[in-house]
Amino acid sequence: MTSHADDSGCPHPARGAGSVTSPDGPSAPRRAGTPWLALTGLALTGALLAYLVKIPCRFGGGWMYGGQYAYGCYTDIFPLYFRDGLGEGAIPYVDVDLEYPVLIGGLMRVLAWAVEWLPDPTARGLGYFDATAAVLALCLLAAVLGTGWLAGRGGVLAPAGAVDRRRALWAGGFVALTPPAFLAAYINWDLLAVALLTGGLVAYARGRQWSAGVLFGLAVAAKFYPVLVFGPLFVLLARRYLRGDGLTPGGFLRPLCGAGLAWAAVNLPVYLAAPRGWATFFTFSQERGADWGSVYYVLYGFGIFPMSDQNLVNTVGMAAMVAACAGVAALGVCARRAPPLEQLVFLVVAAFVLTSKVWSPQFVLWLLPLAALAWPRTVRPWVAAAAVGLWQLAEVGYFFGIWQHLMWNEAASVGLDFPGYAVVALARMATLLLLCGLVVVDVVRNGTVRDRRLLS
Repeated sequence: MTSHADDSGCPHPARGAGSVTSPDGPSAPRRAGTPWLALTGLALTGALLAYLVKIPCRFGGGWMYGGQYAYGCYTDIFPLYFRDGLGEGAIPYVDVDLEYPVLIGGLMRVLAWAVEWLPDPTARGLGYFDATAAVLALCLLAAVLGTGWLAGRGGVLAPAGAVDRRRALWAGGFVALTPPAFLAAYINWDLLAVALLTGGLVAYARGRQWSAGVLFGLAVAAKFYPVLVFGPLFVLLARRYLRGDGLTPGGFLRPLCGAGLAWAAVNLPVYLAAPRGWATFFTFSQERGADWGSVYYVLYGFGIFPMSDQNLVNTVGMAAMVAACAGVAALGVCARRAPPLEQLVFLVVAAFVLTSKVWSPQFVLWLLPLAALAWPRTVRPWVAAAAVGLWQLAEVGYFFGIWQHLMWNEAASVGLDFPGYAVVALARMATLLLLCGLVVVDVVRNGTVRDRRLLS
C-alpha cells in the first residue's frame, strides 16, 4: 500500500487510498460509513440508564438518610462534595488533601463553582452530582465513539479500509449498555480517564502520535492506570528490533514525550502551589492497606494472608504485577505474528486490577473498551461470547455483592456475610482470568497485524 508520512512521522495511506465511488465523487473515504449517530444514541442511552440507577439516592434520599447500599445507588461524588469542603470554596490540594490525581481534583473544583448559585447546601450537593453526571455522560459518549470507530476499522494498528459497521455498533453498545457499564458509570470519576485513554488510542490509530501522547498524559493525570499503555508500545518496538527489522523508536518515543509534557503541564502548577497536597495521591496509594475487591482481602478473610502487613501486601502486589507484565511482554515478543496493541493493553490492565490492593466496582469501566477491542477471534464465537458473558455476570454479581457486604459490616443481621462476598469476589477474578486466557490463546494462534505496520 502506498503511504506517506504526516507531521508525526507515522506512515499513512496516500490520499485517495481506501476510497470508494460515491455521488460526491471517487474520493469519498470509506471511513464515512462509521455509524456515528447510532453510536451516539447508544452512548446517551447508557448515560440515561446510569442516571436512572441512582434515582433511589438522587431523589429518594438514599445518600442522606441511608439506603444507598440496599438500593445499589452508592456514589463517591455526592459525599465527597461535603467531605472535601467544595461547597465552602475549598481548593483541592491547597486547602484540603485529595487522594485523586490533579485532573480529577480540578474537575471537582470547577463543577463545585458551577452549582454555587443553588440556594442551599443540599441542593448544591445534588446539583453537583447532576453536573458531574453530565460531564461523565460526555466522557462515556467519547469512549463509545472512539471504541466503535477503532473496532470498525479493525483495531488501533490496522491498515485503513472499509468500516465494519456491525462491529462498530457491537463494540460501542458493549461499552455503553452492558449492565456493569451503566451500574458503575457514576460511582466515581473513572470515565474521564477512560475517555482520554480511548481518545489517545484513536489519535494513535490516525497517526497523530504526539496528540496521542498528550491524551495519554492527561489520562494518567486523571487515573494512574493509563500509564500502562506504554508497556505494550515498548514491547512492540522491542519485537521489531529483536526480529531484525531495525530500531524505529519514534512510535514509542513521540507519545511518551507528549504524555510527559501534558502530564507535567497539569501537575507542575499544583505541585508548586501545594507540594504536600499534590503528593497525597502518591502517599495514599503507597500507604493504604489492602481493601475491598482485592485478592488479599479475600485471602485474609479465610485466614490465609496477613493483610495487616502493609509492606508484605505492597511487595507481593508489585512482584505479581511485574511477573504478569513479563509474561505479557514475552507473549508480545514471541508470538508468531505481532499481536494487536489493544490485546496487550487489555492484558496488562487486567493484570493491574487483579494484583492491585483495591479493586473497586467501577474499575470494570477501565476494561470494557479494551475488552471490546481485544475480542478473541480465533476461538469459536460461542466460546468467546460465553466467556465475556460470564465475566459480565460476575461483575454484576460483585456490584450488588459489595454493597450487601458493606451492609453486613454495619449490621451483621442484614446483608451478605464474608463467605457470600468471597464467592462473588472470586467469581469476578476467575471470569476475568478466563477472558485473559482466551485473549492469550488468540495471540498465540494468530494475531491480526503484520509487523511492518507497527511503530513506524
